[in-house]
Parts: sequence; structure tokens; C-alpha cells
Amino acid sequence: MYISALAIKFEQTTVTAPANTSFQIKFENKDAGTPHNVALYQGSPTGAQLFVGQTFNGVETRTYTVPPLDAGAYAFVCTIHPSTMVGTLNAQ
Repeated sequence: MYISALAIKFEQTTVTAPANTSFQIKFENKDAGTPHNVALYQGSPTGAQLFVGQTFNGVETRTYTVPPLDAGAYAFVCTIHPSTMVGTLNAQ
């Protein structure tokens, strides 16, 4: 799965991942000198935090390995910019 950040927002607002198996997120930070990451939360950004990827400055790409998630909807959020960088991950 691929997620990218540009202009302090995610370019994808909805992504899909396999349920009940670990998977990888290729995260491309296109914002030069600006730190971003990807974190996953149960249901919504105020839900339980399930995964936090390493924060890094752009322009750079990192690959995160995420543990298995049950089928359902999860929020993905940049913990540095949570008000502008949020999306939905559907595990199915």
C-alpha cells in the first residue's frame, strides 16, 4: 500500500489493506524539511492507537511494517499534523 504527503496533507484519503495479516505501508514524504509519519487508530483519530511509524523529514520514503488488523475501518493520521493529515484505512 502507498500513502504520500504533500503540502501538509495526505494525497490519499482512503486506502485498503488486507485484514488479519501483516502488511507494509510505503510512505513518501514529499514535503522538503517537514516531518511527517503515519499512525493507525481504531475507528477514528480519537480511538486506540494501534501503530505509529517513525517520523522523518521529507523529501524521503520509508516502508513501515504493520501488524495484522481485524477487518474494519481505521484512521490513519500524521501525529505531527493531526488536524490536517487524516484518512481512512479499510482492512478487508
